[in-house]
Amino acid sequence: MNVISKTQIKLVKSLGQQKFRQKYGKFTAEGEKSVTEFLKNMYFPIEVIYFVDEHVKDRLSAFCDLKVLVKVSLQEMEQMSSFRTPSNILAVLSKKENTVTLVSFPEEKTIYLDDIQDPGNMGTIIRIADWFGIKNIVRSPNSADFFNPKVVQSTMGSLCNVRLMTSTLSDLVELAPGMVVLGALMDGTKLHLTKNLPEKGLLVIGNEGHGIHANNLPFITHKIAIAGDHHKVAESLNAAMACSIICHHWSFHQK
Repeated sequence: MNVISKTQIKLVKSLGQQKFRQKYGKFTAEGEKSVTEFLKNMYFPIEVIYFVDEHVKDRLSAFCDLKVLVKVSLQEMEQMSSFRTPSNILAVLSKKENTVTLVSFPEEKTIYLDDIQDPGNMGTIIRIADWFGIKNIVRSPNSADFFNPKVVQSTMGSLCNVRLMTSTLSDLVELAPGMVVLGALMDGTKLHLTKNLPEKGLLVIGNEGHGIHANNLPFITHKIAIAGDHHKVAESLNAAMACSIICHHWSFHQK
């Protein structure tokens, strides 16, 4: 049976920080559901899977080579985990992103994340995109890292099912001139009054506190908004909530 060294524990723990994920080109996924999805898809190469419970090993052996499975103690798992309450399984995988020039944006739906900071929001939006069959997710350079442990956990395996890219909005628009760019804005046309949204294009979801960056507003071709009750108290919706509502409408109210 393979054993884990203190050096390996230190390396895995370091992957909780973006600079080390960048340095080593690796990231971690925790939890049996997430790890199983990564194993089924095999889009991200898996280097090693650490586990505590032998029953987990039995279930995972149906999807992977036993050589990648390494048993560790609960204490060792706690030392490696990025969370206060560690799972009984942790995988180390190789990072992979797509190049924006390889994707024909005018032919597909794409979500653009404009300075989304909260990893939970980003992970949930990736899962929403997967649910609605939106294959392209582009983050601005200042957004949360796709491979942040909290992002990975929030996606519940959907990270495998979408194309991940990083770019400025200006570069995307330059790449695909004439592309429809939907922007979620407070002064936009209310969704329930918008019967026919463009079938394809780019949906921009803005920062949790400041919305879409001022520099990106000139690129918006269609301003849209989500109507609330006349007596609402909340100033705005959570970014992931808003994205979910818009994506549902976008999927079933097209031209």
